[in-house]
Amino acid sequence: MKFADVMQQFATVAADERVIDVPAHWGQGRAVFGGMAAALGMAHLQGAIPADIPLRSVSVSFVAPLNSGEATVRRQILRQGKSVVQAQVEIVQQGQVALVALASFGAPRQSALQVAAPRAPEWQTPGIRLPDSDMAPEFTRHFDYQIQQGNAPFSGGKSRTLGGQIRLRGEAQSQVGVPELLALVDAWPPVSLGLMQGPAPASSLTWTLELLPQTQTFSGSDWWSYLANIEHGADGYHHIEAKCWAPDGSLMAISRQTVTVFA
Repeated sequence: MKFADVMQQFATVAADERVIDVPAHWGQGRAVFGGMAAALGMAHLQGAIPADIPLRSVSVSFVAPLNSGEATVRRQILRQGKSVVQAQVEIVQQGQVALVALASFGAPRQSALQVAAPRAPEWQTPGIRLPDSDMAPEFTRHFDYQIQQGNAPFSGGKSRTLGGQIRLRGEAQSQVGVPELLALVDAWPPVSLGLMQGPAPASSLTWTLELLPQTQTFSGSDWWSYLANIEHGADGYHHIEAKCWAPDGSLMAISRQTVTVFA
């Protein structure tokens, strides 16, 4: 099932609590891919927020594995001020909370202070396309990747960075909004995997994403740029900072993840 097809279940107005279908074939180890889980929660939460108030920041905790099948998603507006809306969403499956996210939405305000964001990297070398592999998580078949900086997973490299370009596969008719952007950012493997000599499990523990409002629309077939850096890694926990740029080179997302590494 394509990403756009999964999101169709949020096209109709719904109550703050509803049952959703978590898709199959989006697996990552013993759970659904974290970017898909976060996108499901955010798609439901956005239904309660005015369209003219864009998402500014979301903090996600992956509490327990979320599996394909039925789940319950719940949203709550915590506070709504003149410009900012604070909200929460959680996904529950078989009585266990699987995901909790706190989100901040903010309407534009007049300000004399403007600081330009960095533009997308200008890659000097052709990207290395990642082929489909039985070694890769199931969800990666829904994306096209080009690595242009850093090391491929489990290659035993030395680089603390990983970057390149990414797009949704076979979704040229869809548009990239917040749920799609969550998936695009989280679809990249942790930089840590490129340092490993062989396969070992790793998973996101927490994830904070700060977003800049999109000024234009982009198709699912457009290439987005991504660059991540390990800031610290020890005791099985790695702290990774990353940025994601839209196809026109404008910065769209700033990401921070705490990743658990079992190696």
